[in-house]
Formats: sequence, structure tokens, C-alpha cells
Amino acid sequence: MANNGGARQANAQINEHVEFTVKPEEDLYLSGSENTIRRVTAETNYSCLMLKTQRFSSLFRHYAKYHGLRKEDLEYYFVNLLENEDTPESVQLQRGDTIMVRKRRKHEPPEAAADDEEFIKDMRELLDDEEHMDAVFVLNKDMDCQQEIRAHKSVLTARAEYFKALFRTNASAEKKEGTAFKESEECVIQVEKDFTEQQIRYVLEFIYTNRIQVVRDISTDDLLCLLHLSDKWLLRDLKRLVEHELIRDHMTVNTVARLYGATEDYHASRLSRACIEFIMTNLRQLAGNTVFEEEMKSYPHLCMPVLKAAANLIPDGPALKKQRTDHHGTPSGIGSSPVPDSDT
Repeated sequence: MANNGGARQANAQINEHVEFTVKPEEDLYLSGSENTIRRVTAETNYSCLMLKTQRFSSLFRHYAKYHGLRKEDLEYYFVNLLENEDTPESVQLQRGDTIMVRKRRKHEPPEAAADDEEFIKDMRELLDDEEHMDAVFVLNKDMDCQQEIRAHKSVLTARAEYFKALFRTNASAEKKEGTAFKESEECVIQVEKDFTEQQIRYVLEFIYTNRIQVVRDISTDDLLCLLHLSDKWLLRDLKRLVEHELIRDHMTVNTVARLYGATEDYHASRLSRACIEFIMTNLRQLAGNTVFEEEMKSYPHLCMPVLKAAANLIPDGPALKKQRTDHHGTPSGIGSSPVPDSDT
């Protein structure tokens, strides 16, 4: 009985709601190349009801769709700016509190604290200093052909937990076999034959300098290999860079299915969200695209997030619309509109 009571109490806490108000701090407009339309007047209250554990991404989508605005044009703040993953519970939102909404600001990049060109120059010189390198990447092309790319063990371990753990494992294996292992001995990283020498050098350039100088010139195939390596070697910053480049310059109706499939293999959540948004925006073009159709046959289960995103575009039913409007057909300030939990 005590266990059942505890379970009921836990469920009640999970299903607990909070009622609050969303208020625009300024007039909100829908702008296009030909016209601009005011959708919401400043200081207009909009009452909402959410689960305390529900993500604010649901609110952002719901508020924009209800008022005929673009979700990406708006930003919300309570004490701080609200993120998609935040919840009423995580930001300490209480009954009767107000969340403010406004046009998304274009934040100016902060000024550089110092010129890092000298640092980058020094690290590039270090990357060429093979005399003192004590780690080696071995590329096994075939039984009779191997390529070696050298690096500094200290730099690799400082930049990536993967290499720190790998070298520690190698040292333990040497000791277990009774072989004298010295810190100065070379550490070997075996690289699968799927990767090229240039791709490994791109990774090392990023590890040493935190950038890839010619990243804008790298092909889609090479970027996908870099995405694979960043996932395999737990290089989160490199993965973020590669995802950004793929989203910005490489996503087309002919490549989006391949990029979308790679997101599952290499755990690329940012790229996955961008692919779904691209698919939703270009549904008509993709519906008749044979390349997209053939690529998606390899990932049939990835169609479900797309279907869920499409379902979110379907207007609310008449009963719910009636609940949200007064007899003049304008939003009613009385009562609260439940925010649908439609996260994807």
C-alpha cells in the first residue's frame, strides 16, 4: 500500500500543471519581401497551461502557430532567455508568472579578447614538428600498404578523452604482458581503411588549432567522414563544426536523405533537426525526387519524426479553436490555452 501511495504521488508530481501568461514586450509582425503584417499588439496577455515537466519547445511552436508567426522569428525570456530544452520546473516558473516574448535579436559576436593568430601559427608549426612526435596514426589501406601520420601524444590526450583512455589502455596491456612500457614510447592509433590521409590531417589540424582553414572547400563525402571520426573519437567541437558546415552549404534535395541517415549513425542531433526542418520546407520537391526516395529506403524508421513534424502543421480542430476565442473571434483573456506536447 505504501508503494502504491508513493507511485500515485510521483505520478501526480509528473502530471502537475502550471498556469502562466505569455506577453509580447513589443508589437509582433509577420514580415515578407512584399508586405509586413502586425499579428500581435504589445502587452496582449495570452494565458497558457503546461505540464511542469513539459519542454518549452512546445510553447514556442504553439504560440507562433496560433498567432500566425514564424517560430524562428521569436525569442522568450523569464529570468533568462528560455531554451527549447527548458521546462517550467527547471526555470522555477510559478502560477501567475509572466513569460515575455519579442522579436529574436541578432546578437553581435563579442569582440576577440586577443589576437590568436600567433597562437595558431605556433600550433601549426608544432603540427609540422615530426621530430618530437610520439603518437602515430596507422592507415591500413590493404595487406601490403600502410600510411603513417604522426602527432604529439600530449596534445591528443589534452584535447580528447578518447585518446587519453586509449593510451592508458595500451600502457596497461604492455604491463600485463610483462613488456617494459615507457611514457616516451610511441602510441599507435589504428585507423580503418575507410578513411583517407587527408581526412586524418583535417582532424589533426582541428585538434591542434581548433579550426580547419579550408573547411568551406571540403566535399560533402569528406565532411561526412569527419562527422564519423568526430563521433568515434568523441570530438564534440569538431562535430559541431562539421554539422554547421553540412547544414549551411551542403543540404539540398539530393543530399538531405543521406545527411539525415548519417545523423543516426553518428549521433548528430543538430543535423537531424535541420534535416527534418528542410524536409518539411521542401516536401513538394522531395515527393517526386528519386534520389531522396532511394536514400530513405535504407532508413525507413527515420520517416516517423518527419510524420510527427508534419502532424504538427495540421491546424487544431474546431472545438479547440472555439475554446480559445471569444464571441468576436479574437483571443480571449479568460481561461488558459493548453499547450500541446508536440515535441519531436
